[in-house]
Amino acid sequence: MTAMWPLVAMENALFGDPSLGWERRCALVAEAGFAGIYAVPYPLADDDLVRLAALDVVPARHGLRVAGVYANIDLALAPDAPWNARVRRLFEIIAGVSRVELSFKCSVPSREAPAWEEAIVARLEPLLAVAERRGLEVALYPHSFYPLETVREAERVVQRIAHPRLGFAFPVSHSYALCSAEETARQLRACANRLAGFNVCGCRRLAPQPPAKCAHFPPDEGDLEIAPLMAVLHEEGYRGDIVVQGHGWQGDLPGMLRRAAAYPGFRKEIAASSLPREAVDRTAPEARFPGAESHHLTS
Repeated sequence: MTAMWPLVAMENALFGDPSLGWERRCALVAEAGFAGIYAVPYPLADDDLVRLAALDVVPARHGLRVAGVYANIDLALAPDAPWNARVRRLFEIIAGVSRVELSFKCSVPSREAPAWEEAIVARLEPLLAVAERRGLEVALYPHSFYPLETVREAERVVQRIAHPRLGFAFPVSHSYALCSAEETARQLRACANRLAGFNVCGCRRLAPQPPAKCAHFPPDEGDLEIAPLMAVLHEEGYRGDIVVQGHGWQGDLPGMLRRAAAYPGFRKEIAASSLPREAVDRTAPEARFPGAESHHLTS
């Protein structure tokens, strides 16, 4: 049998059909051939907290593990505002998952350039205290057009805080929204051996050139070639999950999941032959994170 990375589906691949509850989502992900599911309780509501307190129970019935859960902090709101308080509550009660991935938005644009990094560090420190007490890992989730939008920014925050339970993920669509396909591959190579998580999908920019938001599709669609990215992961020895991002999928959702799970590029042998080593320069120190300057974050 061809070796593959563990494949995980984000539950948002099934958000296009609001009639599908958590039980049915887990069943469809398992039937498609995935090993795990990634929970996306977004926007996080009080009703979600009941599910999060026993998050692995339903997936386990379908032979799935819960690979991660997504949460979002709003920097425009006070830490004790309901939106952010629910995230704190998530950290305190979540069970059946070891990693929370966090993005940081700002729902109220500021007329002045805020010190985003300071704000993010201040919000992270109490959450990391809970994570340490409860044995959780935390991964920063760079999100295009949010205050923390690039892998470079995420790693800078990780290095600054230097907490053993804090890392960062690489969401392909959010990198590709901000830079070229070649620069996306270079950025991935620069950090692949330090990643806490990796998610990918078929990406189509909504404008010809970056920066531009991306629409998400199964991996056999889109204008970004995925094979070079998988080759980078193989060459750099990435051992984590391949998480399939499904936000915005429409149509035959079970069929799209099956196609994603069967995507040949997720096989390591195919990835190993997809990209000549010289195609991505990993030696130039000035190119560690090329093209990844923020549109928002200030030092």
